[in-house]
Amino acid sequence: MFKLSSGFKAGLRALTILTRKSGGGPVPISEIAPELNLSDKYLEQLLMALKRAGLVRSSRGANGGFALARSATKITLLDIMTALQGPIAFCDCEVTSCPDCIRPEIWEALELCIGATLSTITLQHLVSTEPFQVMAHSIVLPDSPLWQDGAGI
Repeated sequence: MFKLSSGFKAGLRALTILTRKSGGGPVPISEIAPELNLSDKYLEQLLMALKRAGLVRSSRGANGGFALARSATKITLLDIMTALQGPIAFCDCEVTSCPDCIRPEIWEALELCIGATLSTITLQHLVSTEPFQVMAHSIVLPDSPLWQDGAGI
């Protein structure tokens, strides 16, 4: 089953807190961790992964903490997922004739479809109260009888 990791969920929740508090400067871990019911050390690990990906920045000192490295409208769910879970991969064997994957091109099409959808949803969408609709992406696999007549994923 394709499943979101607990680290991704916690990191995403931390980013929403940083987004809501973005006007007040860096937010210390000690202010975020209790709100998420996480240890400071675990939250720091997640935020450091987000920092390595260029999604947050940190500052030291009495007024230090973490803040978004760019606007919430420029950070996508794909950016966040890649930073905290790695790339979307249903078939990672990298062999086109892999007997375990049966049809690697189908898994690749699914990866592309999910990636395209995640790249259209921003952190700002998550914190907004405005209604949101995801547009479905269609990928056609013309070489397979299962996908004939314009049907796609």
